[in-house]
Amino acid sequence: MQKLAFQKNDDLMPKTPFAFPAFIGLICLTSIALWLFFPYSPISLHTISEIIPDRAVIDSNGSTKLEGLIYFVRQSFLTGAEDQSLWPIYLYTGTSIIAIFILLIGFKKWVQIPRNYFIGGFLIWLTFIYVTNRHQSATEISLIILDQIHGLGIISLIACTVFISAAIPRLLFQLGFSTSFEQGKRNWLILFGLFILNLLLTYGNEILAWDLHFAIPGLLFSHIAWFAYAFQTGQMNSQLRWGISLLSLMTLLFFFSMGNDPGIQAFIHWYLICQSVMFALFPLFIISNFRTPIQQNLPVYKIIHKAPHVDLRLMYLGVFILGSAWVYAKNASVIHQFQAAFYNERGDLAKFTGNRKSAEFAYQQAMLHSKLNAKSNLSLAALALQVNDHESAAYYLATSLQKHASERAYLSLANIYQQNEHAFEALFMLQKAQQQFPESLEILTSLAKQFETLKSLDSATYYYQKAYQVHPDNPISQGNILFSTKTVIENSKDSDPAVAANNLAIALKSGKSIQTASPDTAQNPGIELRKWANVYNYLMYAKKQAPIYPLSQWAKNPLAEAAFPEQSILLAWQDYHQGRPLLALQKIDLLIKKDTASGATGLHNMLNFWKTSLLKPQAFQTIRTLHEAQKALREMPFQVDVLQQALPILNKNNQEKVGYDAALAALQWNEGVPVYYLIFAMQAYQIGEITYGNEAVQELKKLNPTIYLANQAILAKALQEAIRRQNF
Repeated sequence: MQKLAFQKNDDLMPKTPFAFPAFIGLICLTSIALWLFFPYSPISLHTISEIIPDRAVIDSNGSTKLEGLIYFVRQSFLTGAEDQSLWPIYLYTGTSIIAIFILLIGFKKWVQIPRNYFIGGFLIWLTFIYVTNRHQSATEISLIILDQIHGLGIISLIACTVFISAAIPRLLFQLGFSTSFEQGKRNWLILFGLFILNLLLTYGNEILAWDLHFAIPGLLFSHIAWFAYAFQTGQMNSQLRWGISLLSLMTLLFFFSMGNDPGIQAFIHWYLICQSVMFALFPLFIISNFRTPIQQNLPVYKIIHKAPHVDLRLMYLGVFILGSAWVYAKNASVIHQFQAAFYNERGDLAKFTGNRKSAEFAYQQAMLHSKLNAKSNLSLAALALQVNDHESAAYYLATSLQKHASERAYLSLANIYQQNEHAFEALFMLQKAQQQFPESLEILTSLAKQFETLKSLDSATYYYQKAYQVHPDNPISQGNILFSTKTVIENSKDSDPAVAANNLAIALKSGKSIQTASPDTAQNPGIELRKWANVYNYLMYAKKQAPIYPLSQWAKNPLAEAAFPEQSILLAWQDYHQGRPLLALQKIDLLIKKDTASGATGLHNMLNFWKTSLLKPQAFQTIRTLHEAQKALREMPFQVDVLQQALPILNKNNQEKVGYDAALAALQWNEGVPVYYLIFAMQAYQIGEITYGNEAVQELKKLNPTIYLANQAILAKALQEAIRRQNF
């Protein structure tokens, strides 16, 4: 024994290849990450944005003010059925098939089954599957095979849990070893004492609901054991060890990726049972095999896997037998949880293939084994929500909340009450949720919105402020507090469209200037209302200083047009302030003729304001070139001085028709102003439209005889020139 203990480690315990512990560590870290940061739920949570109209002064011209619509953005949360991710199913199925082949090869090597028998058995299994299901479709046959794969995965998880039960005792036995036997005994007493204390607290926390906060969580406890197991020498061949570890870990990972909580709880419970039994058996195993070398203070931890009297594999068998007895003494709860996990997996596969009835039946079968598991209840609630069966969805959500309180379940149940016009029931549900999740942004925001629905604005503002106090850096809480208080806050995230839109709306209402970045001209808002509100408010605020946005291109999306119909008004606004006022007037006039009813009054006000602004005298430089004439007519189409200077230049450059259109437009938009009849008549004679020119002269004569008499000679001369050109 002494010689055996002092032999080189490389001879007795060959170094474990790095690939195996690296693989175990990677999967364990992935499981912990999914557990901590990416918990899956069949109920999805979405942020929704609503634009709330308000009024403010959006333009001014001297003492004249134009009041129009601005938009605040209010954000809240909406629940629904989560779209099932496909990658966990593909990854688990593909990896499990590989793991089973590796496992079978290792099993063949271990029991030394002849190759012919091995291949023959596999073919018999395939034949049996085909014969018993030959009338089924290929999809149904594949689901049967996948069911068997899932069953093997759960069995391998149960077996692997037994194998890792000795990992921590072996590790502590190694860590406690010292060059002094007395010191080693003290180390072992301390380490194993702490271990049994934590094991007791963890079991009480996980199984007996002690609600303690200073015990290692059962899942983390099990993964520490699994990682320690990866570095310890075992007695299985490499294929068998790789196969069973890969299959069991991928099964556990699939539980996490699909939120299969009964499977996770069953694994943790079974691990704690196996660990407890192993802790009781491990000292007996050590004493019965290594009493003498321990008294001689030899490094016995190196040869634990080569016990001379009682093999470690017998300890595993004892753990399984005693652990199974423990399970049945507790009404086989672990078995029922594993069965519930199996049926949940079957439901996920049926849902994946689009068979809603089979999925519903499978989840209900899972509830027969574990009625209050969250996975089954929330999955059934999600299926009910997809077909608007609110009564069934509410039942399953309420059932889930009895044991597994979650923000999404509370929000979903409150949304169902709200949709069915039970506003106070929705409020009470959210208040109950807020007691359990006092710092939840989603719950606080939903409470604020619910109080708004009930017209209790003070309470709504209170919860918006509370959400902002708990989450001051969150753009949703910032945007909502801006919407609620109409007061600018410091250090707001203007990069968020909702926050930027609300800051702009507050600036427009208060008449104060703010510094804000312009929305990106290359980023199409699509159907996002908060982005449209930001672009809208920015154009109202910046006016001529705003960049030119490709609004016409964005408006081609019919979904965007339906989400934000004000795009047409926005396009006219941009045309007006970017030097195309006549085009803007035409667009507004067209919208008025379509008569959108609710916006007709505001459109009339905007049209009249723009017309009035264009008629007011504006300073401009003397027009000398054709380019200057074209630009001046485009930007100041109603200025009489501009028309009188620009039209002759257009005529000299053979642009008579352009001048005629400009004169006609000025007349059409200002039919009660006599001077435009004079300008139009002169330009009509210039291009030979004598009839239209004469009509304009007659109208001028009626409206203002003084202007007519003052310009009668000029008009007569222009008429004679037009007649002469026609005769020529």
